Amino acid sequence: MEPVSVNLNIPSYYEEPDNSLYRFKRKLTFRKIINIIRMSVRNSPAPSFLEIGCGSGYFISFLEDAFPQATISGIEYDPRLIPVISGKIKDASIINGNAENFDLGEAQFDVVVSLQVIEHLHRPELMLNKVHRHLMPGGVFIFTTPNLCGLGARLMKKKWTGYREDHVSLKGFDDWIALMQKNGFTPVYCGSTFFSGIPILNKLPLGVVNWVLLFLFGSMKWKHGESFLGVFKKTTIS
Repeated sequence: MEPVSVNLNIPSYYEEPDNSLYRFKRKLTFRKIINIIRMSVRNSPAPSFLEIGCGSGYFISFLEDAFPQATISGIEYDPRLIPVISGKIKDASIINGNAENFDLGEAQFDVVVSLQVIEHLHRPELMLNKVHRHLMPGGVFIFTTPNLCGLGARLMKKKWTGYREDHVSLKGFDDWIALMQKNGFTPVYCGSTFFSGIPILNKLPLGVVNWVLLFLFGSMKWKHGESFLGVFKKTTIS
């Protein structure tokens, strides 16, 4: 098995600032996904969640705030981030593990979330097999990843910020959907974000348009935004 592409011998890209203003900004970023999860578990009084790739722990801490009755677990590959995550959460359970090769026994979850992680995996289908195993029947998998079909990738070409050494599995909008269907998932919602990959549209004054769109909508059903957002329901692998 290939290792994931995160280099533990250099400072982590994923230890984010920790202050109230940054936390507020990140909360706005994740609002769309939190709302999708809320709709997905609206009939469950005590849902269960798993986040694969917790980074600095912001998203999993927002899950705790939004769903105080939920059972929440997280997996993070970089051991240096475990204490960072632990400093933000209350009761969630965090383990150090590889997204391609984790085993949580018989545990199953209503929702599994993985944000900006799958592009780091040499064999993303290995993670999808694990997700399928650990989802309850009809459970939902939500993930985001840089979008090769986005305007940023198409206009910026080799200068696009999505092209990095640790992004080893970049794909386009339709390619992600095809991979998910091949591995036992049915699309519920597929869309993308807006223009953050185009520098002039991510800075003042034009950046205001991008930020307002992100704040109001989070994403929309089109193929050309910066980041792919997919919501998939577990089905049976044929």
